[in-house]
Amino acid sequence: GAVGSNNFVYGTYNLNGVDAAVKDIRLDFQFKSHGDSVVHANNKIWIRGDDTKPWVEAFTLSSNGNVPGVFKRTTSIELSDILIAASQNFSSSFQVRFGQFGIVRINDNDGFQGHNFDDIRIYEAIDDIQLKSIEEPTDKCGLTNAETVRVTIRNASSNPISNIPVRMVVDGGTPLVENYAGPLAPNATVQYTFTTKANLLTPGNHTIVVNVQYGTDNFKGNDTLTLNVFNAPVITTFPHVENFEANDGYWRSAGSNNSWQYGVPAANKINKAASGNRAWKTNLTGNYNNHETSFLYSPCYNIGGMTKPTLSLNIALDLEDCGGTLCDGLYIEYSEDGATWSRLGNVGIGANWYNKDYGSGDKLWSVQDYTRWHVATTPLPTGISTIRFRVVMVSDPFVNFEGVAIDDVHVYDNTMGIYDGLTMGSPVSQNISGGTAWVNFVSGGKLIASLKPNNQNPGNTDVQAFINTTGVRNDSKQYYHDRNITIKPASAALADSVTVRFYFLDSEAENLLNASGCASCSKPAMATELGVTKYSDPDDNFENGDLSDDIQGTFSFLSADGNYKIPFDKGYYVEFKTKDFSEFWLNNGAMNRQTALSGTIVSFTANKRDNNDVLVEWKTAYEQDISHFEIEVAKGDINFQNNNFEQLGTVAGAGNSNAERTYSFTDDGTGKQAIRYYRLKIVYKNNTFFYSPVRPVVFDDDIEWKVFPNPSNGEYKFLYNLEQNETMYVKIYDAHGRLVKEMKLNGNGYVERATIDLKSVKYPPGVYLLSAETAENKFQIKLIKL
Repeated sequence: GAVGSNNFVYGTYNLNGVDAAVKDIRLDFQFKSHGDSVVHANNKIWIRGDDTKPWVEAFTLSSNGNVPGVFKRTTSIELSDILIAASQNFSSSFQVRFGQFGIVRINDNDGFQGHNFDDIRIYEAIDDIQLKSIEEPTDKCGLTNAETVRVTIRNASSNPISNIPVRMVVDGGTPLVENYAGPLAPNATVQYTFTTKANLLTPGNHTIVVNVQYGTDNFKGNDTLTLNVFNAPVITTFPHVENFEANDGYWRSAGSNNSWQYGVPAANKINKAASGNRAWKTNLTGNYNNHETSFLYSPCYNIGGMTKPTLSLNIALDLEDCGGTLCDGLYIEYSEDGATWSRLGNVGIGANWYNKDYGSGDKLWSVQDYTRWHVATTPLPTGISTIRFRVVMVSDPFVNFEGVAIDDVHVYDNTMGIYDGLTMGSPVSQNISGGTAWVNFVSGGKLIASLKPNNQNPGNTDVQAFINTTGVRNDSKQYYHDRNITIKPASAALADSVTVRFYFLDSEAENLLNASGCASCSKPAMATELGVTKYSDPDDNFENGDLSDDIQGTFSFLSADGNYKIPFDKGYYVEFKTKDFSEFWLNNGAMNRQTALSGTIVSFTANKRDNNDVLVEWKTAYEQDISHFEIEVAKGDINFQNNNFEQLGTVAGAGNSNAERTYSFTDDGTGKQAIRYYRLKIVYKNNTFFYSPVRPVVFDDDIEWKVFPNPSNGEYKFLYNLEQNETMYVKIYDAHGRLVKEMKLNGNGYVERATIDLKSVKYPPGVYLLSAETAENKFQIKLIKL
């Protein structure tokens, strides 16, 4: 292979009569590196007092934080001091040698090797007082309004110097000038701490400009330093989710060829945030840069009180993947002090954390076209009080892609994780009596759902998870998720909304994203596009985790924009508000992103005709392997209560259909009386089946409306029967004809019982009149309170 070549350029200067012990002679120049990562003995600058003396090293080209392709000026190289240390002096043949070693010749700014030199200056410095560094403050979290500013000053002259003015300006404010009394000896340094403190309390960027202002100092190029300090907040309340919607989250970026930007992603593939509109991305509208080593820094998190501190985030990735050779990659580091950084996480630990291990601790993401938003989770180290992160992007000088975007950064104590078992045989219960604290529903130590009451009182609440394992399901219009849950509170009629968290696994979401077989069905492109279908049934028995028997209730849909998918553990939770219960499903809302799921049968009615026949009608939205429908009836209350149904007839199903279909059956039998209860038995080709809700039909008026006990101490039971959805108004009058109480009752077709409560002392003993009216009937009875 190539062995490379050494190249030197010499400059000879007549400095006859210049005494290095008397005059402070300096050198500086501009230089540009061309992608030169080679640390070689000849990539340096040397000097000598005359052309017969040995060369003395003066400057190293490869140790200055160089950015390839960019000219930068060296520091002021103190030639006199270097020569004196080597027992040499200036002469008429003083020389400077510029050296470089290269294997590949210069061909562009940053992809090859070599150096350019320009603007070479040799000059005398007089009374040179230098500002070497600003030691404090440093980038850290939780800066205050009284931060110490400490600097290092050097006297580069050959004379002791006293009374050095030191000037400071914070964030462009009023200049502050203090004085270092000294004296400061020749070639000595001293640390100076300003008496006045700097106010850096406001989170975000701050700029501190410090300079030394010694009057006879003729070289001003090393008098001033500017320090950019970022005050990041310390986050102490958990769980903490940063979705970057209000602002940039007090994250900041830095590094060489830095492409990180905060805002609305609008590249070809990564073209939206995971939630809301804003996120952090390497170049919001395109690709990251070649030869990039950039950092995205987080605020600080006080995780000292956590048992299992965890980091989850939504991430999208598009990095050049060269297989066994690292080209471009991404990883995350953590630090306790903001100075020492360590690689965070490992391949295969957590969820979707890193996909490559190049050895020697080089574990990272290097993957192309994983541009859908997805969860990435890793446990955090324990025993750490405060932690911060930085996302590190590295690229080679050649091919680039869209890079990385992050959103919904979630730091929390992962003490339970997501329920990952089978369909639960029975629900878990919690009694919720109000407040604002989250109430967790847990099975086997894992989370199914959480509910935040928002000062509502749902009472004893049952939650159950149903897990499909037989292939991704669809309702002929859209696929839906393998997990669904039911939430059944004792008090379902809430005055205001509660907040629900519905937990699900990334592996289940991946099943949905990869579903196939239904040409007419839509599906989400990523988990963040999932919405929530809610089904509420007047009969809790049909809120059972089965979509097929959802007939008599109501469906509604909360689109993806109306809820939050928060990365958590090995998946997500979707967070939303609701006043109604209880079946909840995950789907993307079909082609218009607004359509709820639908049950197999979308309507089922039984209505009496004038001749006492009963017309049973039903409609299917779609059919999958349905063999036939059996029409069943229970004759009278006793048979109904004993579940004694008999078959009236059958109607063949379509088998498989994506179109809406209407069916009917007429019960023309004679001798109907009292109440008959009708239902459908929907039978599949494999002989499995499910039942529809029951529809009662009233045939005569022999169902007695009555009140008991009467007389009583003020509590009465009112027995009545109304058609389904028929309204009745009940009014109670005292002996003087004054209205003292009224109620509105809605019928369901069954014999029902309502409580009339006159126990209060405001209802004195005596005679009252109960009057109950519907659109067709009126019932009155005297009530006697003892």
